[in-house]
Amino acid sequence: MIKVLKNGVLVRGWESVSVGLSLSTLCNGFSLSQFVADDFDSPVLFPGDAVRIECDKELLLDGYVDELSSSFSPGSHSINISGREKTCDMVDCSLKDFGKSWKNRTVSQIVGEVCSAFKILFDANGVKDNGKIVKFCPDPGCTGADIVSDVCRQKDVVCFSDGLGSVKFVNDSKFEFVEDFIRQGVNVLSADVTFNNSERFSDYVVLCSSDPKTKHRGESKDGEIGRSRCLVLVDEGYGNADSAEQRASFEVLSRSAKSTTLNVTLAGWKRNDGKIWKPGVLVDCLIPAFFGQWVQTMLVNEVELSYDSTGTFAHLQLVRRDYYTQPPARKAKKSKADPWASIRAKTMASEAKK
Repeated sequence: MIKVLKNGVLVRGWESVSVGLSLSTLCNGFSLSQFVADDFDSPVLFPGDAVRIECDKELLLDGYVDELSSSFSPGSHSINISGREKTCDMVDCSLKDFGKSWKNRTVSQIVGEVCSAFKILFDANGVKDNGKIVKFCPDPGCTGADIVSDVCRQKDVVCFSDGLGSVKFVNDSKFEFVEDFIRQGVNVLSADVTFNNSERFSDYVVLCSSDPKTKHRGESKDGEIGRSRCLVLVDEGYGNADSAEQRASFEVLSRSAKSTTLNVTLAGWKRNDGKIWKPGVLVDCLIPAFFGQWVQTMLVNEVELSYDSTGTFAHLQLVRRDYYTQPPARKAKKSKADPWASIRAKTMASEAKK
């Protein structure tokens, strides 16, 4: 049973609801509509009202109403409401301490401070920090979400919100494999796919902005791109050759994974195990119209749960399972030990006495 609660009180009379959840956003949204025939009662929900949407006692989204629009004509009165989860303030607003900057802090520390300023919970979700950011000075007026996105990009990590007002790092090692089998002609009501190589390149070159002579650079290749297509990127951070090469590797992997997107519509909101479809799970797909007879294991990246007069549906956006995979951190190269170090020291000491 789907429930909509305003400030903890059950709201009745709505006829459609849609909830969107995604691993690619810091703020999920919802929409509701009401239709009242021959009854011009005032709307129940107004901008600023706290809203919770549940399904079978499971909380899907916790947020606020952003917008209300209402209209009537002879014999009818329609009301449309839209809103977002609690992280909306971080997406819309700047920090009061707009002159704040960070030195030698990890991405977890910076994101945690920003979230705390907006009273939002943060969870690193088991993702390890890839070194410290030497210096980060956000532009005055940028939003909290801008700061989070910028520092995450510098360290090749991705942040998302869970619909309940908490921000987390995406951790691909925690993606759960579900028993469902998405199959054309069996449980897929409709589907579409997009293959797009316009954002892929054969060669990636990353230059460190901290090195004006560009001596520190990293390079990586995408062997699947046959034409000569080079992309030069300037790293925002104070990096070195190793971090630049890691960024270049990340670009290859990320852009390759993002070149394929599959959208499917299924009946109902729940999986075979009774749990509601949510982002962050792996599922096998057999769609001969797009992939032949090859079974594709794909990641559910976005979910839109909808209910209206036509039925209850789950609209899934699926991407390659390596969509959020980070390249392994490069180990700093150790200088070779000098086998003659002790002899050199004695020689230098002897020369100094002369």
